[in-house]
Amino acid sequence: MAPLRTFVREHRFPTFVVLTFVLTWIPWGVVTVELRAGRSDIVTPLVLLGGFGPFIAAVLTVAGSGDIRSWLGNLVDVGAPLRVWAAAVLVPVGLYVVALAVSVLAGSGFDRAGLLPAAALPAVAFATFVRGGLEEPGWRGLGLPVLQQRIGAFRASVVIGVIWAVWHVPLFLLPGSSQAGTPFALYAAVVVGISVITTWLYNAAGGRVLVPVVFHTLSNAVSVTTAGGFVGDEVASVLALLVVVWALVLVLVWRYDTTRLSSQPLPDGGLDLTTTETGTGQTEDTVAGTSQTNRPE
Repeated sequence: MAPLRTFVREHRFPTFVVLTFVLTWIPWGVVTVELRAGRSDIVTPLVLLGGFGPFIAAVLTVAGSGDIRSWLGNLVDVGAPLRVWAAAVLVPVGLYVVALAVSVLAGSGFDRAGLLPAAALPAVAFATFVRGGLEEPGWRGLGLPVLQQRIGAFRASVVIGVIWAVWHVPLFLLPGSSQAGTPFALYAAVVVGISVITTWLYNAAGGRVLVPVVFHTLSNAVSVTTAGGFVGDEVASVLALLVVVWALVLVLVWRYDTTRLSSQPLPDGGLDLTTTETGTGQTEDTVAGTSQTNRPE
């Protein structure tokens, strides 16, 4: 095996993370500088380019490890159980609708006229697919199967959730972004909870990445659609979402063991995970005696 392939296989996760931050933070950093200088001509393309960081980093990492064909095949597999597809569609709607209801019950206002019209939904869904859903081949398609084989599904979800939140930090500096003005600690707590929920869907789907792609896309789309209907302190809406998200996380942890977060064996995501990564002290295909397979029964 070539030295580069050996290195990437032994360091898949750190390789992916480093590439992701380099590919994202450089264009987003340029955007920050350009905005402070009063220039905005290249802001939109650079923000969009940075958003592709996790996807491009995953492709480069998988190509370097020699698993590109099987990984790409897994990426387009639609064979998840129907109930999992239903959850990927209904859970994001439920999370944001219930969070909105919680915030209203807590004293916030609601303006129905502020909701986006139904005619805008296709455009919103496409935008949130490009600027959200396409992150998932990286976070869940590569990072999660590698990491959860070593430390279990729940802890892997927390680690990826923290990295995922930190990855968004430059957007907190951009005026007009959805992150601007939001306390980072609250945002990060919500993102970590969403990461656990996404892991549940990914594992229940047997590692089929299109399921978290749909979940992520619809989560962002529903968030954008309902945001205008909220009237009041933005922090209150984030707190409401935090409560709802972690209520579901507690249910999932109670229902399933933290090693797998589903009733299915840990999926491999189309990757050869038989190589021991440096410093793990165990092979990637074994966690707490759980045998690995890529498909649900």
